[in-house]
Amino acid sequence: MSRSNNSEPSHQSNEPVNEWLFVSDVDDTLLGDEEALGELKAALLPERRRIGLALNSSRPCASLHRSLREHRSLPRPDFLIGALGTEIEYADGNPVEVYSRRSGDHWDRNLIEDLVPSGSTQAHAAEFQTAFKVSYDISDTSVADQVRDRLADAGIAATVIVTHGVAMDIIPADAGKGAAIVFLRNLLRVEMGRVVVAGDSANDIDMFADEHRGIVVANADEELKNLAGPHIYHAQRPYAAGVLDGLRHWNVLH
Repeated sequence: MSRSNNSEPSHQSNEPVNEWLFVSDVDDTLLGDEEALGELKAALLPERRRIGLALNSSRPCASLHRSLREHRSLPRPDFLIGALGTEIEYADGNPVEVYSRRSGDHWDRNLIEDLVPSGSTQAHAAEFQTAFKVSYDISDTSVADQVRDRLADAGIAATVIVTHGVAMDIIPADAGKGAAIVFLRNLLRVEMGRVVVAGDSANDIDMFADEHRGIVVANADEELKNLAGPHIYHAQRPYAAGVLDGLRHWNVLH
């Protein structure tokens, strides 16, 4: 993927993509230690022609844009993957519409909301809700099991994700953080073994599928710490410091 001198991405190009695709969660993976984040950004900057970068978050892309303005140490990405992999944007804010349209024909947000029990849930703020992501705080994880059963009975193809045992998100079955990475990997023609992902929480687990080279930061939840295999690197340091160690481990950075 070609770049201008100011390192802004060019989504008009048909050239082969970068040598690597690096996809990272944001909250508690990149964010959490500003000094370490600055060190990571400095290490990435001279290598950005070799490395495509996507930020992958449970938060919608609009919220990620605010984070980029507020945290100047965040590396400037080529793509934003938002709302648990239900939307992808170029860095300039234009949506990758062909990805977003995939779920539209079989997704009824109003029906899904009707299936969520009201007494044991609290809807997240409007800024964290999107057309293809329905989000709640829950009293316990049994609520998510109840919702899964109701969705199955209604014949709705959806994925229910629980994070930290207290947050529940419902997204289309063909979406997700991992599905968005596969889409980008194919769009940019990056070999599977040249994709590196980093995360810290349960909603990052499907990023580590397809044997993408993974970085689990030291402050990660147990669900990620339990991941094992030759494609998983468990960093000894938290946040961006652990991400930097992982990129060096995988020889993305030297």
